[in-house]
Amino acid sequence: MSQALGSSEPPQCKGQQHHLISRRIAKGLSRHPTLKGLYEPRDPRLVSRAKDEQAHCGYQEWHRKVDEEVVNWLEQFPQATPKQFMDKLREIYSRPEMKARFPNGF
Repeated sequence: MSQALGSSEPPQCKGQQHHLISRRIAKGLSRHPTLKGLYEPRDPRLVSRAKDEQAHCGYQEWHRKVDEEVVNWLEQFPQATPKQFMDKLREIYSRPEMKARFPNGF
């Protein structure tokens, strides 16, 4: 495990692609009454590139927290529309700490 990054990725990994629909989020979506079947794990339509190695390398703690937030949101809003789901993702990825990781957004 990379001590500096808190991830299991090798230390040479650089600015990974980030899939907004992680396996954990995809599992939550698969149980969602209105959104199931619309997205897939690691959906190629929802990908961003991290700024550098420190921004994203493996399944870091910030990534787990984002996943937890999205899964909780899915549970709280069982009638959410695709637009509302995308708005939630945009809200998360427009936060300053996320823009610092993913300057090009998604």
